[in-house]
Amino acid sequence: MKKLVARLLGAFIVVMLVTLMAFLLSYLSPSDAAVHSFTSMGIAPTEEQLAAKRAELGLDQPFMVQYLQWIANVLHGDLGESYRNGAPVAETLFGAIPYTLALSFAAMALTLLLGVPIGLMCAQRQGGLFDHAMRAVTYLFNSMPSFFIALLLLYVFSVKLKMVGVLSTRNLSGIVLPTLALALPLTAWFSRQIRAYAIEQMSKPYVNGLRSRGVGEARILWVHVLRNISVPLLTLVGVSLGMLLGGSAIVESIFHWPGLGFESIEAIGHRDYPFIGAYALTMAVIYLVMNGIIDASYRFIDPRIKSEGIKKHHTRKTLKAQGGSHA
Repeated sequence: MKKLVARLLGAFIVVMLVTLMAFLLSYLSPSDAAVHSFTSMGIAPTEEQLAAKRAELGLDQPFMVQYLQWIANVLHGDLGESYRNGAPVAETLFGAIPYTLALSFAAMALTLLLGVPIGLMCAQRQGGLFDHAMRAVTYLFNSMPSFFIALLLLYVFSVKLKMVGVLSTRNLSGIVLPTLALALPLTAWFSRQIRAYAIEQMSKPYVNGLRSRGVGEARILWVHVLRNISVPLLTLVGVSLGMLLGGSAIVESIFHWPGLGFESIEAIGHRDYPFIGAYALTMAVIYLVMNGIIDASYRFIDPRIKSEGIKKHHTRKTLKAQGGSHA
């Protein structure tokens, strides 16, 4: 119970800090929603008009008053109304969440489908032609950000081949290119991590013992080694999902995919502070919930280990190996 209370308190503090930072950055913006509401219509407002608009939106209040009022409203279940169209923020937010989750999980599934086999095969053929070729390919994709790959995919499949439209449709065909744009660089990084973990396991004494008993190399690799890297693999999944949820905004905007990222960029452009705060709050909560699920699942995979310690250890190794380049 003490651990649960401590975790919930820590999560609450994190969420508050995230929303506070989002509001602070919005507050420090050189223009505000009042100015944008006039300039978007091509009107040069007077100081009196700006003052009246700021009073209407509550922007004439001190920063902490605005923030605490927003927190009070959120605690009562009110996320406010959008400055863009006057619609309830919750309506737009909850309408966009399924699209972002669908895109993130699709990209994660494709990453697992490609990254795990490539990493294991590279480990099995360490130093061989396949290993060198895959390391070169993964190095190339790992060096390219998702938005650059998104633009390349648009150019090839939309402009040159005319297989899909420039703007994504809200169906299965519309999610293909955004999924590829997110999954390809992530797969490159993911497979390199799997390769390193598998090579480490294949040098362990239990592998030599399995070989001495006549167990085939394929079974050793795809059953025993894969099972023994399941904990760091799960850590990779948790870190990757966090990167996908937080890093899909530009890709969603490029493909006009109606997820949280696309809506957040639109909100930033319109200085829609209620939606920006709600977006920061939602992403923080989703990220913490997913990390909590990943953390709790360690004890089911291997009851011998303490989930908190092993997660911190492998997260540090993962982030150190990543070097921040992909993020």
